[in-house]
Amino acid sequence: MNRPNFIELVAALKGGSSKNGRFQLTKLENFDGAHDRKVVDAWLAEMEDYLHATKVGRHLALELAQSYLKGYAATWWRIVRQEEGKNHGYSWEFFKEHVESKFVPRNSDYISKCKLRNLMNATNDNLRQYVRAYSELMFEIWHMHELDHMCQL
Repeated sequence: MNRPNFIELVAALKGGSSKNGRFQLTKLENFDGAHDRKVVDAWLAEMEDYLHATKVGRHLALELAQSYLKGYAATWWRIVRQEEGKNHGYSWEFFKEHVESKFVPRNSDYISKCKLRNLMNATNDNLRQYVRAYSELMFEIWHMHELDHMCQL
């Protein structure tokens, strides 16, 4: 199986296409370090989808993801690499865990669950709007059973 050339792949992903037309992908979004579960989850999922679609191996996944870190996120990652040492042997899984632990607020499940309680207590005239808001909040709460004691519904 032919693996894509890394430089060609990055060029294609950043909005162009390769010289030989092999890649026709939409542009990936940069990650600037937003402290928001939805943003972090969406960015990591989008990156995973691209890695899968382009058959980029795990050894190049980290290089590709690093090229999409901007601003605070890029600075943070440089510091992590300096603290861990250059010969650490970073993996895609190591990167994902560190991004999630840094940029997903620790109390995001609790906040979402409290929003859910407030939503349930509010009087909603539009059922469709209520169902959509409820569904979005349920996606944000990953460990509902663990948080039940923190914010009673």
